[in-house]
Amino acid sequence: MRTYELTRRLALRRRAARWRTAALGLFVLSLSVNLSTCGARQLDRRAWAAREARYQAQLQRAEQVRDQAVRALGALALSAAQEQADRAAQAAAYEAIGVWEYAGTCTVTAYCPCEACCGIYADGLTAAGLPAGPGVAAVDPAVIPLGSTLIIDGQQYLAADTGVTGRHVDLCMGTHREAEAFGAREAAVWVRREGAP
Repeated sequence: MRTYELTRRLALRRRAARWRTAALGLFVLSLSVNLSTCGARQLDRRAWAAREARYQAQLQRAEQVRDQAVRALGALALSAAQEQADRAAQAAAYEAIGVWEYAGTCTVTAYCPCEACCGIYADGLTAAGLPAGPGVAAVDPAVIPLGSTLIIDGQQYLAADTGVTGRHVDLCMGTHREAEAFGAREAAVWVRREGAP
């Protein structure tokens, strides 16, 4: 009886020891899972914080670019308004003199007496027979009489060449590079009245 009792107690102790070992193993497993989850969450929080900081920096840069664009647009609008006011004042001054007649807003381009610009007419002479060079303008004689003096953006030109139609003035430049760089623009054109002193 005593042996049986001892055997049973030993078996119970062994079972209890196994249960303790299993419980300890579960505890260690649970602890490691919790620690790794916490670590992953911490890493995730750091990643989110880094991402948020990046997005905030990008947002700040975008706002700075927007503010610069708004300032530049405001300056451009002021410049355009000033230019328009200057042209109106110039028009009023020319009309007050009574010698100049407003021909309207024309497309103004540029050319030079080279073959690329003039093709077969690249002989260095204008339609009026004068040498082609700076200060000469090509016009449509139906709109602006050949031989007229023009004022465009405060500069004086002689309408001595043809080759354009309508409200178009082509200014002669010294070089092909200058002609290409000039491009095309709209400008007010004034013509000296015939018979004006």
